[in-house]
Amino acid sequence: MTSKRWLAPATVGAAGVGALLLVQVLQPVVWPGSPFAAGAPTRVVAQMVPAPPRLSSHERAHLQHVLDEVVTEGSSGAVAQLVETGKGGSDSWTGVAGVADRSTGAPVDPDAHFRIASLSKPFVAATLLQLVGEGRAELDDTVEQHLPGLVDGGAQITLEMLLSHTSGLFSYNRAMPPVVEDPLRRWEPAELVEIAEEQGPVFEPGTDVAYSNINYVLAALVIESVTGRPYAQEVRERIIEPLGLTGTSIPEGPEMPEPVLRAYLAIRPAPGAPPEPVGITEFDPSRWYGTAQIVSTVTDVNRFYTALFEGEVLDEGMLTEMLKVRATDEQGVGYGLGPRRQTLSCGVRVWMHSGNISGYRTWTVHTADRHVTLFQARFAEDPDPPAWKLIEAALCPSERSATAPPDGGRSPEPTPVPRPSEPSPEGGYDLPPPRREYELDS
Repeated sequence: MTSKRWLAPATVGAAGVGALLLVQVLQPVVWPGSPFAAGAPTRVVAQMVPAPPRLSSHERAHLQHVLDEVVTEGSSGAVAQLVETGKGGSDSWTGVAGVADRSTGAPVDPDAHFRIASLSKPFVAATLLQLVGEGRAELDDTVEQHLPGLVDGGAQITLEMLLSHTSGLFSYNRAMPPVVEDPLRRWEPAELVEIAEEQGPVFEPGTDVAYSNINYVLAALVIESVTGRPYAQEVRERIIEPLGLTGTSIPEGPEMPEPVLRAYLAIRPAPGAPPEPVGITEFDPSRWYGTAQIVSTVTDVNRFYTALFEGEVLDEGMLTEMLKVRATDEQGVGYGLGPRRQTLSCGVRVWMHSGNISGYRTWTVHTADRHVTLFQARFAEDPDPPAWKLIEAALCPSERSATAPPDGGRSPEPTPVPRPSEPSPEGGYDLPPPRREYELDS
């Protein structure tokens, strides 16, 4: 695999200019075809080593203030981390706000575990792209080739369409009962596919783009078809363990590892009564097979993206494929194979993913040299505005000019919108209210 595919020039921080070092090259490493490939002499080379980036105390204080507003405006607890990288190293800020448990008032732990929801998808996409890079599958392979007879029209749907949400398949979760009605109900992947099949496609494959969770259920099943092993095992052995993501897991049961940031739903105990918080931290995650099962920490999610963009996860060819925008939706979001391209209101172009799952709202947003991840234990009707305020505070500071991340080539430029939203998994603030006596906010 290639490494360090791209890194933005480091911003000179409080430490000042980099030190001047003398490096003696005893056995020069030369690339094939280099004019120095034969008989390259041993030389003493002087090079500048940049100082690591430094986040100012003012910026740290401002980020904490904005994170506090995330809780003030409706989340019971939140944790966020900003990492700035450069050739000289990195610097980071991690902040917490609110409480981890409404009943005890325990504070949020910076290492709190969280259901990262759809932030799971790029982990699955990277795993499948590794298999493609190994020649064990192709992006233009069809679903029918790997999962014969499972999906009507599967011969017209490619793996590329699954990963880019251009398959046209219905997002099964929109026709499922809410988690709170039977939190320990175990779902088989075939049942999820059946729900999507009963609803029928929303457009012809490859003619449009629409976010659909069934795409990643199928991607996980393709991984299993290719390898003969559970998709979760492949993600662990190919992504989680090599990157040292010790706070990341793919649980099979409802239990959450400690420390945990607990989740709540706003439910009306009776028609017309004000909503009250009901705990929803523990539930069987099988309803999100392959699409939103991962539990992680803000540190691990940022580590994954840093490693991904530096070439530690995919080789150059597969990383280029992942970061090639296939389609752009009406919100201006460009869909790659996993990560999504967006332009912030300040004009900074980012790669991102967001997530919605019962009681939780998740965000991870990245430029070439800045990585921000935010977890909210959501409780308000609409948790997005304060989250976007923090994201833009982290990536649009007035004193710096963020470097654009790679675009993978041939990418249509997304049109900026104030803040893109994502459909809630159970009919929340951006969908018609559920037809039940209580109301869910996720």
